[in-house]
Amino acid sequence: MSIAISIPATGAHDVLERIDLETAQPDRGEVLVRNHAGAVNFIDTIIRRGEMPEGMMPALPHVPGVEGAGIVEAVGADVDGLAVGDRVAWIGPIGAGGYGSHSVIGASYVAAIGDEVAFTTAAAMPVNALTAWHMLVNLGRAEAGDSVLIHAAAGGVGTMAVQIAKHLGLEVIASVSTDKVAYAREQGADHVIDYRSEDIVARVAEITGGRGVDITLNPVSGESVKGDLESLAPLGTAVIFGFLAGPPQGSFEEDLARHFQKSIAVRVSDIYTYFGAKPTAFHADLQKVFDLLGEGVLRPTLTVLPLEEAGEAHRRLEAGETVGKLVLSIA
Repeated sequence: MSIAISIPATGAHDVLERIDLETAQPDRGEVLVRNHAGAVNFIDTIIRRGEMPEGMMPALPHVPGVEGAGIVEAVGADVDGLAVGDRVAWIGPIGAGGYGSHSVIGASYVAAIGDEVAFTTAAAMPVNALTAWHMLVNLGRAEAGDSVLIHAAAGGVGTMAVQIAKHLGLEVIASVSTDKVAYAREQGADHVIDYRSEDIVARVAEITGGRGVDITLNPVSGESVKGDLESLAPLGTAVIFGFLAGPPQGSFEEDLARHFQKSIAVRVSDIYTYFGAKPTAFHADLQKVFDLLGEGVLRPTLTVLPLEEAGEAHRRLEAGETVGKLVLSIA
């Protein structure tokens, strides 16, 4: 038998409940992981509130959690490079059950981790670090000497993005709220903008001498995308990876065409597009970010709560009370 935290019905954070369920077994190309930690992501809270886009809401009851870490307990046919007893981290689709003691995951989405890596640390890595790496390297084509504006730089993805960008030799401009300015500097940001009291576009222009930045990473959207287009340097790329303030506002005629002579690009990043379209490359990048963890390049900031306090984790995440990543420890 397995244990898990379930969403029995949509509602506030206190609807989450513990359940027992049968332990699934791996099919061809899959492994069964006994989870010792699972991470909390915004998508978990969106599902709990019943606010997923049409056609994407999973059936309830639902065990949330799309990433975790633990020990391989069983291996399906045609799996190479993984064996029972291996310490691993994983990322999976909606329904992977990271808020539970066991998950069945496709082998392409599982990475080996060293004995020195705590399961709670490993569980914090896949979504955030891989999203940051994918946006900077695969979509933004970042090169040493480039500059990047990172919105929500104190969050889980933002923290990883700052650290990866500095590793790649980029000049980093971080945008955060007032209470997180010091944190962003500690992560390595070269410049920090307090978006509550400063004009981001004006500050970027001041910092870059009017040139603008080569890349922007934006989970906010709404009106902020217009500012990103204004702040891009010639041939720059804006990467949108979230909608915290709602869908992007504006139009081609009013906004993109205005910057036509800068030859800018706007990319949308959903890590699951990469997950489904290029599993081999995805696996290589997943292992790459764990290599960077082992080298000390990546240093995730964690808040760890026991699995039974998943509801409290949701409350803190929705209230914006945390920096870095919220992780659930599973005994």
